[in-house]
Amino acid sequence: MILVTPSLQSDWFDHEATRQFYEQPFTVTSQSNRSGLRLSGQPLAANRSDELVTEGIPLGAIQVPPDGLPIILFVDQQTTGGYPKIANVIASHFPRIGQLRPGDEVRFKLTSIVEAAERLRNQEDVLREAFAQ
Repeated sequence: MILVTPSLQSDWFDHEATRQFYEQPFTVTSQSNRSGLRLSGQPLAANRSDELVTEGIPLGAIQVPPDGLPIILFVDQQTTGGYPKIANVIASHFPRIGQLRPGDEVRFKLTSIVEAAERLRNQEDVLREAFAQ
């Protein structure tokens, strides 16, 4: 289970597409690489068709191109883009994304910014303690 927070364009997806995103399993495809992990599953439909102005893209953003199949943008992602993003992977789950391989199944669960920040602090504390001299 990968935890995510809402994105700036989460409201571009209606209740059905949002439910589908959080309930269905997706499969990492062989077209994945360090730029993005392409997912297969039931396509998601945005409820808006107007063009999105190109904007900066954070690491872990999950964009939904016109084919409706999400892409988790990762370490070598482009810096800007114009597709709506349905969610963002929380920073403490980046290592989980980095371990995904073609054929792996992935599911998403919505969390809050507060919980995401707390999980990141906990992860940093564990790492700091593990590598303390």
